[in-house]
Amino acid sequence: MEESKSKPIIGVTTAWSIETWGDSLEGGYYYVGKPYVEAVAKCGGIPLLIAPEYDLSTLDEIIDNILDTVDGLLFSGGGDSKKNSGKSISGLREQQPKRYDFEAELLTKARGKGMPILGICRGFQMIVEVFGGKLSNELVENHKQNIFGSNPWHKVEIDKDSKLYDILKKEIWDVNSFHVQKVEKPPENFIIAVIADDGVIEGVESIKDPFLAGFQFHPEELMWRDKDAEKIFKWFIKSCTNK
Repeated sequence: MEESKSKPIIGVTTAWSIETWGDSLEGGYYYVGKPYVEAVAKCGGIPLLIAPEYDLSTLDEIIDNILDTVDGLLFSGGGDSKKNSGKSISGLREQQPKRYDFEAELLTKARGKGMPILGICRGFQMIVEVFGGKLSNELVENHKQNIFGSNPWHKVEIDKDSKLYDILKKEIWDVNSFHVQKVEKPPENFIIAVIADDGVIEGVESIKDPFLAGFQFHPEELMWRDKDAEKIFKWFIKSCTNK
């Protein structure tokens, strides 16, 4: 009788409420949107929430232990655009410094080990910035929808040379949108895999790594009505199983 393969453990990053919304007498809490966890579980992974709880003397050891435990990493979104006013936006590290430093180190070490990495929303922007790309500090308009995330908001074009195109077999796709910051330039050795109809970069893929991709939209919310969005998570989980 053939042995069944164990499900891959997927580390899912979390945000700290105090960095997102402000001070709390209780010290706040770590959190992540439930759809990220549901998407991992539905597509065959075991989600393991990872909190940025560390000090500088223990950071390396903590990250090494995490990478010894998980088979892949999902860098989640999370932030509060209400903190930004006018036409400009603060940088990712200014918004959430404790989380940023933790995730930057986690990203760098995980990539060095060839671990599958998927970034969504802020996680996508972290991939871009940490690996040498650039974010714009100007607020992007018409990319923060006022309806549920299971509903699409705008069209995107998928590069025919991308792995995503190989998975979805389509060039035009309707996706959701919940961001006010945008990517200006991808890192070296990454392709622009997805671009919105107004020119905003919506997805990148590494051409050097087994699985290293990020998307500005939210497939974990879209997938409950759109099977193509679910394919992104199945692709990711399969990469974690085969690593």
